[in-house]
Amino acid sequence: MITVLLAAAAAVAGAALWHWFAPWSGSDPVLALIAARSPAACELLWWGYALVWIATPCCAVLVGSTVAGLLVERRRRDLPASPIPPWPETGEPLLVIGETHLRTRPGPGERPGWLAVPRRGLYAGTAVFGAIGSGKTSCCMYPFAKQVLGWHPEDRELRASGLVLEVKGDFCHQVRRILSEAGREDDYVELGLDGEWCYNPLESDLDPYSLAYQIASLLSQLFGKGKDPFWQQAYTNLVKFVILLHRVSDDYVTLRDVYRTALEESRLEERIARTREDLGFLSQVRLSVKEYGRLAPTLPERDWEYDESAGEVHVQADSELLKALDEQGAEPSIEEPEPVGDAQRQLRTVITWHRHDWCKLDSRLRSSIVEGVSVFLSLFDQPDVADVFCPPKSAYREDRPHRGRWALPPIADAMESGKVLALNLPIGANPALGRAIGVMLKQDFQRAVLARIPRMAAEPGRRWRDVAFVCDEYQAFATVGENDPGGDEKFFSLSRQAQLIGLVATQSISSLRSVLPGESWRTLLQTFRTRIFLTLSDEISCKLASEACGQAERLKEQYSISESSQAGVGLLSGRAGGGKGTFGVTKSYAPRREPVFPPSAFARLRNAESIVAAYDGRNPMPPTYCYLKPWYLPADMGYFQAVQQGML
Repeated sequence: MITVLLAAAAAVAGAALWHWFAPWSGSDPVLALIAARSPAACELLWWGYALVWIATPCCAVLVGSTVAGLLVERRRRDLPASPIPPWPETGEPLLVIGETHLRTRPGPGERPGWLAVPRRGLYAGTAVFGAIGSGKTSCCMYPFAKQVLGWHPEDRELRASGLVLEVKGDFCHQVRRILSEAGREDDYVELGLDGEWCYNPLESDLDPYSLAYQIASLLSQLFGKGKDPFWQQAYTNLVKFVILLHRVSDDYVTLRDVYRTALEESRLEERIARTREDLGFLSQVRLSVKEYGRLAPTLPERDWEYDESAGEVHVQADSELLKALDEQGAEPSIEEPEPVGDAQRQLRTVITWHRHDWCKLDSRLRSSIVEGVSVFLSLFDQPDVADVFCPPKSAYREDRPHRGRWALPPIADAMESGKVLALNLPIGANPALGRAIGVMLKQDFQRAVLARIPRMAAEPGRRWRDVAFVCDEYQAFATVGENDPGGDEKFFSLSRQAQLIGLVATQSISSLRSVLPGESWRTLLQTFRTRIFLTLSDEISCKLASEACGQAERLKEQYSISESSQAGVGLLSGRAGGGKGTFGVTKSYAPRREPVFPPSAFARLRNAESIVAAYDGRNPMPPTYCYLKPWYLPADMGYFQAVQQGML
């Protein structure tokens, strides 16, 4: 509109200049001759002369305005971005991910804003994907943990508790600093080889089968799962009965106890015999009088009694006697007493398994089963590891420190009291141990979280605190159950009701695919409704991220070129010559579905620049470019301002 007004003003100015400074000279002899000979030609010359005076300034104004507009637009692009609005402050806790400008293309916008996810949206899980050096830890995990753990710091009933897992060892120090700045330094509990806490993964209210199944599943996660299910079943069976035996005999068991008992057959038999004696659950060995007379010189001295009605002698069985009878090739009848009480019934189960299952296996097969278990359990027979993860019974039953370390309180109690538990066990020092303890601690935490659901339903009027699960380099701790009842994908799909805020970060989608079997990574990925994509360096992850952000329908032009001709033949020469021909070009528009963000957009993202597909708890938010806020930059400094100052 402005250009049209300028052109009109230029036309008026041109007419005025023509009228004042260069009017039509009717006295010119040439013009007079033309007017006398051809009045129409003279009239045409007059209008042409006027048009030139009017059109020249108009054309000059149009060209000048166009050039000026281009220069102004270019200068406008070089201007600094608009200041970002104040940090969002609401009464309800929320997670601010970063600042937004233009939704579908990078660059500063005239109206920047903030992308924030309310608390109900965080219960649906948040996953961060970013290649090495993209800023997923400094721009996502640190700021997000600071925001979540900083909710209600003054309220002991509402401030968030949680579990922090990482592999590098530095994240725990940042969590300690975050809690200290919020006045919650007493809520920090760190578990590590050099810490002041010890933790027994088997000290829980789970039954022996569940614990054994957990260990066998962890073996499959660490060392791969074979096609034959026999081995996992055999591992589970062996570990289950060893745990049950220790619980019956001592009411306490550690992973080192399981390892040593399973490794030595004699230790297993001795513990069964000792437990029988302690519980008074002793069987009787019966021999015929004739057989006893033959074997008596080779048997240890015992107080045999004669049963006149049966014509047999009998005595209470023990391991030494049974071993001597076995060496002589005797087959005595063994009479088991009727169990009384839960302890004797459980011991009877162990004895039946050992006598009719374990001892019936070939010795080489038993060795293979023990070897498969010992590969993992031998980690806990090292002195420094055993001091932390295999504490004695007194640490839990008598609440006494073991080598200066106190027993870690039950995770459910620590969670409800507002504690933040961090595992500082860098995988770089001991990869197998770090992953094993991290997975077992995560599974204990998951059981405690799911146990909140019935209690929350029973007390609807109570204020329940939020629980955070923060895991950096999540691919090191991810586990899936597939056909099994456990697994992260099942936990995250059920944890929303328990008010769990899941924050996980991994290098790429491909990194999850490489550690999870089959297509289970898809099931796990769909449990995270908010997804933050930073720079991705592999094409598979870029493609999957592009598909996750959806498609949009756009009008695309299409061109079609057609040509036709008719050949001709000369009548005199008989040669082929050019005939009639036609040539046409057609332009049409048709709707086409294309990715909102092509795969190449994820590979071109700069540091602290991301594409976020968020979920607010009710509806998915449209994917958008989002500029993250590193923990070391002030909140009021915009992304593009930080880039101009060289701080990013």
